[in-house]
Amino acid sequence: MTIDYSKRSFYEIYPTSYFDSNGDGIGDLNGISQKLEYIKSLGFTGLWLNPIFKSPFRDGGYDISDPFSVDPRFGTLEDLKTMLAKAHSLGFAVLFDLVGGHLSWDSYYFKQSAEPTPNEYSDLFIWSDNPWMMDDKLRMVRGLYDRNGTFLANFFVHQPALNYGFLHPQYSWEEPIDGKGPTKAKKFLVKIIDYWLSQGFDGFRADMAGWMVKQDDEDATGTIAMWKDVFGQVRKDYPDCVAVSEWSCPWQSLKSGFDSDFVLYWSENFTHAFLRNGKGLKGQHTFFGDGTPLFHTWDKALFDQWKGDFAKRFDASKDDGKWLSLISGNHDTSRLADWLTEQELKLAYLVGFLLPNVPFMYAGDEIGQTTYFGLPSKDGGYARTGTRTPMKWDHGVDNGFSTAPEDKLYLPINPNDKTVSDLEDDKDSLLNAIAKINYIRNTDSDLTGNHDLSFDDSDPISFKRRKTLVVANITDRIEKVKVGKGQLLLTFGPVEVDDGLLVVPPKSGLVYRED
Repeated sequence: MTIDYSKRSFYEIYPTSYFDSNGDGIGDLNGISQKLEYIKSLGFTGLWLNPIFKSPFRDGGYDISDPFSVDPRFGTLEDLKTMLAKAHSLGFAVLFDLVGGHLSWDSYYFKQSAEPTPNEYSDLFIWSDNPWMMDDKLRMVRGLYDRNGTFLANFFVHQPALNYGFLHPQYSWEEPIDGKGPTKAKKFLVKIIDYWLSQGFDGFRADMAGWMVKQDDEDATGTIAMWKDVFGQVRKDYPDCVAVSEWSCPWQSLKSGFDSDFVLYWSENFTHAFLRNGKGLKGQHTFFGDGTPLFHTWDKALFDQWKGDFAKRFDASKDDGKWLSLISGNHDTSRLADWLTEQELKLAYLVGFLLPNVPFMYAGDEIGQTTYFGLPSKDGGYARTGTRTPMKWDHGVDNGFSTAPEDKLYLPINPNDKTVSDLEDDKDSLLNAIAKINYIRNTDSDLTGNHDLSFDDSDPISFKRRKTLVVANITDRIEKVKVGKGQLLLTFGPVEVDDGLLVVPPKSGLVYRED
């Protein structure tokens, strides 16, 4: 279907832990189908599914053994088609997770590549011609196969890299980006994309999109060229295909053909500064930073850093049809509720959803799920495992996630979190705040489909998009904002209108539309 991507907000689902429809302790596609009305009630108009493909699950499904099959733990291809048909009937656009950089070493394609006798898959992956090959910049793996060489791992050792070539080949076995093997790898990737689009998906999110060509330069010249080639082939048959990149460099990714680029939680990113900087509420720390998030504790220097990095990324995304994508979190990061209070979360989402971008929310963030720290690794999750625990729906068996015995659940349920049922009837809950923000986004055309944006010079995060003003007072003082005649569309906190002034107490926010 043709979709207006710029006007959508997306909901990310980690299928294994969302809803179990058959009582085996693992979430599945039929479970997602049964919860689509719930997602729609929150105002989301798009879905992103983490990998549903056949896998040995040594990396949460990102180690794919057959990129053309649904894994049995999730159901069948028919279950997927049923889910997609229902999602489309409810107005959702649905993206699959494209893992284009590697496959599992259990895949048929890699096993053929590892054979000592040359065949059609020998150069689909990156192999040296020397079993003793060593290079400090490359993850070379030796001693597992009879083929005379080492293979390049893309992330974990069991994820051999597909061969998109080297921008600056140094060894005889390194092919240039237009070589025979890289040409074959691109055609293979196009085949995967075409297949899933033909099954009914509307587009994809590309995993590790900025790390395809090896030994690339800082400007990602080779990877940009690689994606341009892929999109040139895909969009011949699927011109409306939507593509989102896990790259966090919009000045590179959007040149490559992607429609939007994730703003990941890296130390220099503005989202890190205002959401996850350093120490969290539970004493946990991010990988970078030693302070507290801007939305938790006011800091003028951090605010200026926020504005500077946002401006840089926003300027890179202002071409027609190009966008940033702000994310609440994902399956790889600790939960945002580890850092912010419920009121601070409301303000963070107010800003994150209403700045010019196509926002994504990770399932469970709408109820303030927290990270279940201290769990042993599952499916290669390691420190990420506690972010992938089951969705909490109600106070029934397994909190409504499953009917399986507790010891059969994919992961234990976090006892400290609230449930959907706890929040649905509370008009002031975080859950209902998300629904209200999405309603504003879906009904006010000033807030979607355009890059119009003007920032107030004052310290609160205050910006105007055409006639609609958004304010989040993250300072420790009352702020007053001059406005023309109009109406308050949404408030979080005791905001007042007094003779052309909006009086905004600390940790309060609003949306105001002028006549």
